[in-house]
Amino acid sequence: MRRCIAQLPFIVALGLGCAHGPRPAFTPGAALVPAESPRSGVTLAVREVPPAVFSDVKRSQKVAAVLPKLHDVAAKIVADDRLIGLAVGVVVDGELVWGEGFGVRHVDEGGPIDVHTAFRIGSITKVFSGMTALRLADEGLLDLDAPAALVLPELNHLVYPNADARPLTVRDILTHTAGLPRDPDLPITGKPHTREEVMQAIDGLSLLRPPGIGSEYSNLGFVLLGHIIAAAGGKPFGVTIRDSILQPLGMQETVWEATELPAEQRTRGHVAVDGKIVATTAGRHSALSAAGGLWSTVADLARFVAFQLDAWPPRGDADVGPIARSTLREAQRLRALRSFRARTTGDEAAAAGVEGGASGVGFPWSVGHNCEASYVVGHNGALEGYFATIRMFPYAGVGIIVLGNAGWTDTDGIAVQLQRVLADGGVLATRAPQPLPELTEAAQRIVGLMPAWDPAKFGEWSTHAWTAPGNAKLLTAEMQWLHAGLGACTLGALKRASSPWSGVYRAKCEHGDAELTVHLTSAETPKIASFSLGWLSGQPAPELQALAEAAAPMLAQFDEATFLAHFSPGFRRSALTRTIDDVQFEHGACQLDKPLEVRGPREATYALKCDKGTAKLSIAVDRGQPARIVSFQVASTGALPVCR
Repeated sequence: MRRCIAQLPFIVALGLGCAHGPRPAFTPGAALVPAESPRSGVTLAVREVPPAVFSDVKRSQKVAAVLPKLHDVAAKIVADDRLIGLAVGVVVDGELVWGEGFGVRHVDEGGPIDVHTAFRIGSITKVFSGMTALRLADEGLLDLDAPAALVLPELNHLVYPNADARPLTVRDILTHTAGLPRDPDLPITGKPHTREEVMQAIDGLSLLRPPGIGSEYSNLGFVLLGHIIAAAGGKPFGVTIRDSILQPLGMQETVWEATELPAEQRTRGHVAVDGKIVATTAGRHSALSAAGGLWSTVADLARFVAFQLDAWPPRGDADVGPIARSTLREAQRLRALRSFRARTTGDEAAAAGVEGGASGVGFPWSVGHNCEASYVVGHNGALEGYFATIRMFPYAGVGIIVLGNAGWTDTDGIAVQLQRVLADGGVLATRAPQPLPELTEAAQRIVGLMPAWDPAKFGEWSTHAWTAPGNAKLLTAEMQWLHAGLGACTLGALKRASSPWSGVYRAKCEHGDAELTVHLTSAETPKIASFSLGWLSGQPAPELQALAEAAAPMLAQFDEATFLAHFSPGFRRSALTRTIDDVQFEHGACQLDKPLEVRGPREATYALKCDKGTAKLSIAVDRGQPARIVSFQVASTGALPVCR
């Protein structure tokens, strides 16, 4: 086996500004400025917000620490599954931080494998065809939503299943929702298939369903997309894809014909036939190739993956790649749902967890949201004894590439195993949103106003709703109560931001610690939309404490008298009994413990002591005499089961 640790210098050379290179420090945009959209040419009003960043200072050390584990996992799979050859790579922040070859190029003739060894990538070719269609659309040469037959007239020979169906579009093809069958029925001649044969195959062909109804994987759709690209671009689709995507990214090892690469750089595919391993013969470039004809290497695909991941986060620096970053981001989002599933397994059931998620299609990436990865984008391919997988985590800036030359190679499964190593090593941590300067300024103003709360002054900084007499009076009383308990406070560091307009800040006070949560509007002059101040481990108001103590035993057994005496008439009995059932299922018996956070005289969160795991109870009461419970919510804390 040969091992290669490589960087991707093409990004700097092409000026694409990808994530691995240093970016200019964010400069707050206090005023709106006009900016031309790289995609549409339309002038937009822009006030630049800070992009999300990786906040883990040990990120590079964590990446280095997992490299030996990645090798071990891949080597074990190659040995256990008796694979012929495998090439793998991991891209982090625009760099190929790990690339390695295992096994041999040919079962009989041998030959080492490294990141420059070429494999057929099968249906991953569809992504390159899709990206080319998107580039043509951005350039105004292809309308994704117009009838595709306007570009490829032979599509008028298709037969629709219903009179109320609309014409299929390029967008339908990209999302596999055109209703086209999986494969064309073509004669076996031993020669590369021609455009004429493809068009004859669709003459009189019925769609399986009206376009836009559901997603059904179609190789035929991308065969036709190749010819739509040729018609829109004015050149053969192979040339257009090369000129639009491959050449700008420096992908010189990604080709349509095997003979374009030296023999010592190419692998042979292998299949098992009647107990023997047989090397396959690769097909030639043909009229079908837009659906699955490319050869590529880990090194080249790493360039492509780095380019795709560089679309994140949205930001204001130069956007000079072959496709606009906004287009890439749209391509990587779920456009057509294929499936949703959830199931328990033996181990997970014991932890009250499930395995599952939602999956579907982007343009034309496969997109998933599941238990192990909240957002994953990828594609795979299989052809003539080759398997290939790309798996990307856009929010984490990480991509995985797996190429195999045996027909039983589970490249998807290998990618998942490598993903788990990266996740366990902390490499898949996502970027953290960064606050606008106005958010920190708002937090400072709130803390500064606490000693002598002035509703008129606060009204200058907040939305109109806070100036209503009733709201202003209630807020003043709440802040005076909190100040009496906490004493003077000093704003501390940001704990976390959920967006540039929302965040949680720490505060140090005379009588304890606090957390301040602030939400701003996105108006030209941002105002405070809402905020809450939490007194950590504070002392709840006596009436609130008494209601919490009276209601908490309901978590073990619903009691009619307690419910009627202490809960608001508007509190739904069904909601409470559902909460009780959930708590008993996940945690068994629970008892009220110490306060965790007090957010005023009428609202607090308590720790719960439970038979299983840990949980917290948040309770809020109204202003009635006597007060009654209006909110009663339990949430698990600590390490949560999978998919929670």
